Amino acid sequence: MAFTYDEVLKLKKYMDEKLSVYVHFHDACGGQYFNLDEPNEDAKHELEKYFAKLNKSIKFAEDNMTFTVEEGKNNG
Repeated sequence: MAFTYDEVLKLKKYMDEKLSVYVHFHDACGGQYFNLDEPNEDAKHELEKYFAKLNKSIKFAEDNMTFTVEEGKNNG
């Protein structure tokens, strides 16, 4: 799943307006991923809803801050 910078900016704006949460975006050779500054259950649920509307799902790492986005609505 590859994101354009326009899509990333829309996500960042949405999360800032909705919860005042900053979402970091990382685009490296190993792929793209996002992270939050700290674990945040409200942000996690809002991100799940946001991506479900786009028919995508998110998968959080054990730190509950870092996540990737995948095709499909099977949120994890």
